Amino acid sequence: MAISEDTIKSAVLRYHREYDRYLKLSARVAEICRFEIVEGNAIRAQVTFRAKSPKSLEGKLRRFLASGKKNLPSVQSVFDEIRDLAAVRIATYEQRHEDQVVQLVCKRFVDLKGKPPVPERKDKNAADHSNFYRASHIEAFLPDSDVIGTYANVSDVPCEVQVCSMMAHVWNEIEHDLGYKPVTGSLSEPERNFLVMLGHAVRQGDMTIGSLFAETERRQREHGGVFTDVYDFVARVRGWFPEVDFGRNAGPLYEALQPVRLVSPESIRKQITVPEPMTAAAQQTLDEFASKLTARGDVRFNLDRNSSDLLLVLLLQKVAPYIVSTSGDAVSDGIARIRWFAARFQELSKVDSGGTG
Repeated sequence: MAISEDTIKSAVLRYHREYDRYLKLSARVAEICRFEIVEGNAIRAQVTFRAKSPKSLEGKLRRFLASGKKNLPSVQSVFDEIRDLAAVRIATYEQRHEDQVVQLVCKRFVDLKGKPPVPERKDKNAADHSNFYRASHIEAFLPDSDVIGTYANVSDVPCEVQVCSMMAHVWNEIEHDLGYKPVTGSLSEPERNFLVMLGHAVRQGDMTIGSLFAETERRQREHGGVFTDVYDFVARVRGWFPEVDFGRNAGPLYEALQPVRLVSPESIRKQITVPEPMTAAAQQTLDEFASKLTARGDVRFNLDRNSSDLLLVLLLQKVAPYIVSTSGDAVSDGIARIRWFAARFQELSKVDSGGTG
């Protein structure tokens, strides 16, 4: 027998007792994904989370019992086999951001051995033209630095992070509810045909959304006045740094520039003497700054040559003191990073000018 009634009852009872751990973990992982990964890198996406309900777990185990496909002889084997009891979904508005989000998730979280997790990319349409499922799955654990306080009891609990475009999510969910959990038998031929039609519409939708936002960015670049939001900031400034993923780290930088009154391309441009395009000069400035930090042993944060850090290092000469003084005490991790670089720049400037550092 693949799984017994006693094992099902005992596993569900254990899950009832531990349910709060999975809910707490999924909420924390979602919080990190929303603020650090999505908003911190100016990526349009929706982040949702859930802990599988005890009733849903029981239903899944009973399907295993009916099919006989899973060998789950003990309660522990149930928890070893079912890895999505805690889950987070990141649905990007644009398909082009899927891979970027996957990379950021793998950089931020770890696997069970403390190493970067390896994503599982699923695009079933390549092998089965009637199946349009597309998503990346990452089994993520909180790194040691996050496993403190109330999260000390979730160090060994995995959270499945699923990344897909919003359009792909539509097809994935509908097919899952109709095909994976049929309540009235197998799908009919017309149902399968409609799913294929929906799949083609979803893929076309991904392309249309990409074109829509490309046109939105073009319009924003031509628009004058102050930035309306971080996406407007990225759209109107990224052209100064060709071949750079300017959205990376842009969220905290945008926030840090608001109280300094750098709220438009014109106000920012006045603080920079480097001609456009600025990529090469900015990368050289960044490298020099990073070398000085390394020589001092200041390695709390790293500068990223393929991000909006390029604009940050060009602005520090003029605005470092103001960023330090206006950031306040209660700041996000991203703002704390910006302020740290501004404070280090001030210290190094004093040393270079013969003062005390």
